Amino acid sequence: MRAVLRRKDFRLVCFGMAVSLLGDASLLLIPAILAKKLTGSNSAAGLTLFFFSLPLLFAPLFGVLIDRVDRRRLLVVTCLGSALALLPLAAVSAGSFWLLYAVSAAMGCSYTVTFAALGGLLKAMLPEELLAQANASLLTTRQGLRLVGPLLGVAIYSAFGLGAVVVFDMVTFGVAALAFALMPAVPYVRRGGGGVSWREEVGAGVRLLRLDPKLRRAGTALSVMFAVGGATESLIFAVIEALGRSPEFAAVTSTAMGVGAIGGGLVAAAAIGRWGELPAIGAGVGLYGVAIALWLVAAEGVMVATMAASGAGVTLTSVAMATLLQRRSPEEVVGRVATAFDAVSGGAQLVAVAAGALLVTLVDYRVLLVTVAGVCALAAWHAFSGGPRSLRSDVDLCRD
Repeated sequence: MRAVLRRKDFRLVCFGMAVSLLGDASLLLIPAILAKKLTGSNSAAGLTLFFFSLPLLFAPLFGVLIDRVDRRRLLVVTCLGSALALLPLAAVSAGSFWLLYAVSAAMGCSYTVTFAALGGLLKAMLPEELLAQANASLLTTRQGLRLVGPLLGVAIYSAFGLGAVVVFDMVTFGVAALAFALMPAVPYVRRGGGGVSWREEVGAGVRLLRLDPKLRRAGTALSVMFAVGGATESLIFAVIEALGRSPEFAAVTSTAMGVGAIGGGLVAAAAIGRWGELPAIGAGVGLYGVAIALWLVAAEGVMVATMAASGAGVTLTSVAMATLLQRRSPEEVVGRVATAFDAVSGGAQLVAVAAGALLVTLVDYRVLLVTVAGVCALAAWHAFSGGPRSLRSDVDLCRD
């Protein structure tokens, strides 16, 4: 990653993203804690995370905006808007706890727009050979902050109260906006409708994912992995119960997965440079499947190690997919392609979470683990069979 980190413009992007994500991550659990305190309801608390994830389903609408405007300015406005969106927290009470859902949804919108806009910005400002390094650097930072951000937010809330959390998060978004504003201007092509219908414009990203053979193959493999990952949310607790541990042991496994994800990010650029994007995706999905299969061993050490391995697999595939999207998408639709993939994979994951919660009550968890591992093996083979390297090809048919 040294080559890309030598660039001042990228360092500003990375710093801005890190500070913005710190604001998002530190606030992640606060609405849920407040909802639980105000209502006493576990479901009310859980709904805050649902509303945070909900904007992913409407991500293609954000993609149109990202492809129409200056992405650097959009990042500035998004960060400032995120800071202002926190103000309703000051008015939350037992009678207006619904404001927590509005704030959670606003933060979800900020999260979705920020990362899709960053992908398009990197494509415009960096040479193609540095994209994998840039994506690896951003995603490694992202995984690290997702690990410590929620803990930091809860610590500030416990020590100083809600007001301190709001002020802290508003400051982080303000600093991020300043970092993006200080970036050198990045030339961009104004992307208007050009006589194309609104429906066609919104669907341009999905069309490219469907028509480009490598994006279609990679998107299918990752969507399958994210879907089975959603299904394993409930399986984790079944395995923990089989180990004779309390549900709190999930915090240990989650931390192990986060550490593994950081490790995966550190080697992702080298793996993509050596193998290409599609084989890297296949390797990551395969590693994830093997890790899930090893949960059958039912030993604490194995569980922790395999969670770290699964985290590495997820980050490797995410970096490879981000790089592939940037390399194969025309600049005028890169935002819509990224958000279309977010919507497809995120929707599959949300459905799988619900399905996994139901299946684990009906089927022996060991049968489900074998099934999940087998599905991952098929998805990995599907990615590997796409060719030895993911070189850019003619995608003019998707510009129409």
